[in-house]
Amino acid sequence: MLKKIYGLWLHLLIFLFGVDFAKQFDSYLRFRRKLNLKNPQTLADKVSYLFLHHSTPLMSACADKWAVREYLAQKGLAAILIPAAGGPWSNVDEIDFDALPNGFILKATHGCKMNYFVSDKSKLDISACKRTLQKWLNTTYGTYSVEPHYQDIPHRIYAEYLLGKPDQMIDYKFHCLNGHPDFILVISGRDASKARMAVKFNLFDTSWRNLNQYLQTSGLEVPNSNFIAPPQHLQQMLSIASVLSQDFPFVRVDLYEVKGKIYFGELTFSPAAGAFAYFTDEFINKMGRQLILPEEREREK
Repeated sequence: MLKKIYGLWLHLLIFLFGVDFAKQFDSYLRFRRKLNLKNPQTLADKVSYLFLHHSTPLMSACADKWAVREYLAQKGLAAILIPAAGGPWSNVDEIDFDALPNGFILKATHGCKMNYFVSDKSKLDISACKRTLQKWLNTTYGTYSVEPHYQDIPHRIYAEYLLGKPDQMIDYKFHCLNGHPDFILVISGRDASKARMAVKFNLFDTSWRNLNQYLQTSGLEVPNSNFIAPPQHLQQMLSIASVLSQDFPFVRVDLYEVKGKIYFGELTFSPAAGAFAYFTDEFINKMGRQLILPEEREREK
């Protein structure tokens, strides 16, 4: 209910003062990150400017966690998709839980942090699960965070086979600027017992040099004091991220490595709602100088 009220308030701000004002308000209120959208300079400024003013149908399609599977197939990367176990469904009563495997993940196609992990189906409370899924289907993600590219995505649920328990999975998030990966945020130590999932961060450049000095705590997201070894297939992952980022000025490509095999997670155009609260000012200033906006590219010609 609070999110809906906040979303209505942001919609009013957009109507009265424009989308840039609403985004700046939201970013500062929730993350204490000031955005300059009139003259974007930092990574947070530029990424927010891109998804507010350069959003395309392709971006919305690739932010759709089901439709993006076709995009990967077109790029010749269908082999790295996590096998689907069912769906997509637009109604929770369409889900045949008996037909699902013992371990699976239910995901919403149209938002972020809408993942329902089931490691043992025999212990699943189906009624409680359906209530959560229905809540997701009733939610238009992006209205309470000013991320308009999510609003055109159909509201659906689908299932994937479970690759491993959340606390055992390592998520490699390749942040790609100007069509190539620049740095890698590594997520580990997920604790799903919290109301908001707690995670640990490591930051590396593409040569796996440690950049943790540029990380800071943001809520339950904290820098990891332990070193994370590079994935076995780092170079192949970098190549995949390059292929998937060619069509966009900025995109984050999420990949996993499980038992020596690479799997695709998602494409994200507005990480952390574009605020990047877990990066220091020094880092977003540095990366902002590297990311070239379409207007800047035109001026260079």
